[in-house]
Amino acid sequence: MDMTQIQSAIALVTTAIGMTNQAASTADLIKKLFSSSEAPDDGEASKLLNALAAELTTANVMNMQLSEALKTLSRELQRQDEFEREKARYELFQTGENDIVYKLRAEAVQGQPQHFICPVCMNNDRLINFITGEGDFKVCQKENNHSFRFRRTDLRRTGRAISDYNIFE
Repeated sequence: MDMTQIQSAIALVTTAIGMTNQAASTADLIKKLFSSSEAPDDGEASKLLNALAAELTTANVMNMQLSEALKTLSRELQRQDEFEREKARYELFQTGENDIVYKLRAEAVQGQPQHFICPVCMNNDRLINFITGEGDFKVCQKENNHSFRFRRTDLRRTGRAISDYNIFE
């Protein structure tokens, strides 16, 4: 999770609390003004009421912003939880040529075909991208430069030159 989102929410909380406290103080001043035995000064009362209205409006706006920030944080936490649940369905797997990929766990198959996902995308971008292709080499479905070798091709038996192989086909 992005710490700046959390820090922004904390700053909003602090500001909203400050505005609410300021409005409460102004409300106390108004209460004292009207509870005295003397008639309140209309100018002072008007000034305090206007200040209270402005403070309550600001506090309300801050609370709405805080509510939006908390919804955003909640969505981000939910997205991260979903990613972690999906990631838990996979385990690290070493190919025959010692490349490391993620493989669907046997207990997580649930009718899906066995498949592999790109460890680079999962670790860097927190994305689950399938590894596709036939034969010895397979590539990430999103990033062609994420290639993985599953078997060694014996070029002498195939009669093909190394230049005949295109791992991106």
